[in-house]
Amino acid sequence: MNWSARRVNALARQLGGRRYLEIGVSWGETFRDVEVTERTGVDPEFRLDTRELSNEFTRFSEKTSDDFFNSEPLFPPYDVIFIDGQHAFAQVCRDFSNSLLRTHRRSAILLDDTLPNDVYSTLDNPTDAVRYRRATGDLDGSWHGDVFKAVFYIHDFWPGLNYRTIIGSGNPQTLVWRAGGVHRAPLFNDLERISRLTYFDLQEHLDVLQMVPEDEAIALCVTEIQAL
Repeated sequence: MNWSARRVNALARQLGGRRYLEIGVSWGETFRDVEVTERTGVDPEFRLDTRELSNEFTRFSEKTSDDFFNSEPLFPPYDVIFIDGQHAFAQVCRDFSNSLLRTHRRSAILLDDTLPNDVYSTLDNPTDAVRYRRATGDLDGSWHGDVFKAVFYIHDFWPGLNYRTIIGSGNPQTLVWRAGGVHRAPLFNDLERISRLTYFDLQEHLDVLQMVPEDEAIALCVTEIQAL
């Protein structure tokens, strides 16, 4: 079981989640191990044989997330959502905003790849990221895109949401949930400026990510949701 499935299962178990949505399934490394009663997977081109897993409680939608949300009803809402689709800021913002419309006050949303490991990892094209990094002698093949900007978007424009970025036990991911009593002032207060942030801007404002260990993030999420 990978770290994504482990985190999703912990959230679903502690929050009593029964409906799960995953944006960006690909080979299904996470989806296969999610232990939630009703599962929905969305991907424009699945790389796994969906017929092996499809049943009355598990469904697959082979379309872009935009097309999926255009047709997906708002109710019943999902309890846990994992967003791991196209790693571009604008798309992540749309996926996140559309996901919020299909959640309730006890739901949790997990965003993948929110902490790039170097400047190359933030490039638009994953092939370019690996090629330029290898030119320096580093053979690391990781790529995160500019998903990190979505955390700044949440920080500045969704003051009613709390979040923590999980580090130290697998790929960094940001966990987001509704919470009462959250008080924070916008840092940039300008969506266009956030869209132009660079890796070096991120380094100057790493505190915005609110990085904590996995157990701490999940415990805080569950505690604050239960307090609503």
